[in-house]
Amino acid sequence: LEPPEGQRCSGRNFQGRRCCTPESPCNEGEGDCDGPGDGGGHDGHLGCKGELVCGSNNCKKYGLYFHEKDDCCEKPSANSAKTPQVKYIPGTPLEPPPGQRCKGRNYDQGRRCCTPDNPCDEKEGDCDGPGDGGQHDGHSGCKGTLVCGTNNCKKFGAYYHEKDDCCEKPSSPLIEMVTRNPGSSIEFGGPRCRGRDVDKERCCTRDNPCVEREGDCDVDNECSGNLVCGNNNCKAFGSFYHPKDDCCIKPPTKTTPSFPLTEPLPGQRCSGRNFNQRRCCTPENPCDEGEGDCDGPGDGGGHDG
Repeated sequence: LEPPEGQRCSGRNFQGRRCCTPESPCNEGEGDCDGPGDGGGHDGHLGCKGELVCGSNNCKKYGLYFHEKDDCCEKPSANSAKTPQVKYIPGTPLEPPPGQRCKGRNYDQGRRCCTPDNPCDEKEGDCDGPGDGGQHDGHSGCKGTLVCGTNNCKKFGAYYHEKDDCCEKPSSPLIEMVTRNPGSSIEFGGPRCRGRDVDKERCCTRDNPCVEREGDCDVDNECSGNLVCGNNNCKAFGSFYHPKDDCCIKPPTKTTPSFPLTEPLPGQRCSGRNFNQRRCCTPENPCDEGEGDCDGPGDGGGHDG
C-alpha cells in the first residue's frame, strides 16, 4: 500500500511523472519511466538500469501505491519484445482533418497540446485531465463544458496514440451543468462539493455538511439530515469525481424479515445442517440469535454447553 523505505521513484502519486530518466535511471519496480509505449518523443528504455526495459501501465503489479498509468522498469520478457498491435476503429479517419490544431503525441504538438491557456475543441488532444493523476489541469484544457477523457482519442481518429486523452462531451448528466470562468477556474451549477479532483480542500464537513450526491465525505455527520456517507460511490453521480470519492446518499432501506423464514438471511453464517454442517456454532466462533447448529446440553454426551 505504501512505497518501500528508500525507494526513489514511486510514481506520479509521489514524485510525479518521468522520475526515471537516462541521467538517473531506475531499478526494477520503480517508475514512472517514459518508454516506447508512451509514443511521441520518449527515452526508450534508457530510463531503466542495465538490461531492464520500461513497461507500459505495468506499475500496479509492483505496488498499489502506483497510479494505473504509471510505467515501471521491469525485466525484459517475450511480451515486452512484441510490437504493439495497432488498434483501428472502423470509420475513424486515418489522418487529422485539415486545420486541426492538436493531434496527439504522434505529431509535432506532442503531449498536453490542450492547456487551460489554449483549450481544445471536441476530438482534440492530448489533454492532461483527472485520469492522469498527479498534478493535472482537470478539465480546463477543454473548451466550454467539454471534459478531458482518458485513453479515448482512438475513437476519434486512427492517427492518435493509444494513450492520448481527448476532449469530449461529458457522459454524466451532472457534468453538463459545468461552466468555466474566463480565468479557467471551474464552477458548477450543480453540486457544491465535487470531490478531490476539483476541490482543493475538504468540502464536506460537520459545520458545512453535504447534500445528496455531493462528496467527498468521510463520516455520516458530514452529510445533511439523515443522509449517510457512501463508499467509493461518487462516480455514479458525475464523471468528474475520483473513483475513490465518497458521496452522501440516502440510507439503505432496511426490511424486517417475517418468520418463519424459508431461506437463510443474506450473510447469515450458520444456517443449520441443511446448509452448513452440524455444530457450526462453536466456543471459538459462537453464533448470534437464530443461528445454528450449536452443540448444547440437550445433545447429551460431550457437548459445548
